Amino acid sequence: MNGYLTKLGVPPKIQQFFAVEEPIFDFGNESEYFRETLHRVPVTNNLWTAGDLFARQVIITFSAMEAIALLTLNQANFPNYKELLFIATGARVGDGQLKWIKKNLKGRQFTLAFGNELIGRVTDIKVAAAIRDKSVKLSFQEGHVIAWLKEKKIVFEEDKLSLHAFETAFGVRTMIRTCKPLNQLTFLDELKYDTSR
Repeated sequence: MNGYLTKLGVPPKIQQFFAVEEPIFDFGNESEYFRETLHRVPVTNNLWTAGDLFARQVIITFSAMEAIALLTLNQANFPNYKELLFIATGARVGDGQLKWIKKNLKGRQFTLAFGNELIGRVTDIKVAAAIRDKSVKLSFQEGHVIAWLKEKKIVFEEDKLSLHAFETAFGVRTMIRTCKPLNQLTFLDELKYDTSR
């Protein structure tokens, strides 16, 4: 067990599930490091995984620590967490990572747990579209996000953009869920700073 994670409220069973003694998470060519005063999330072409590779439900995040925080804060929603597959992409989602997910995890149920800020919501759209084989293009302009799907273009206000808003505007259904923290931008921030728990 890790003393700092225990202090943050991560139960021993979740620390054991993620095999956390020292919060260093191997992405193959890079590592994610977490300390009380430091959290380094790598930019990598590889994926970090934890859980059952054959699990029906897949949860995708930017970082391993975000996965640990999400599960800690949502234990009631995932009582059989040993039947889940967690994937972390690193700080930036790459096309190769998305191709691997699409090719190797067909027919799974996906939950996207990226941050509750603009980059997290844009990533939700990018990842969901790639998994469902929809070619989407997104750009930013003066407080707006411009989205193209096929020949259709829609402009969203930044604070109104979400995967749900995107699907509604374009009339598509990816059947992919998102999970967002209630009071902070990330689940890790909620675990560290939210005193309402």
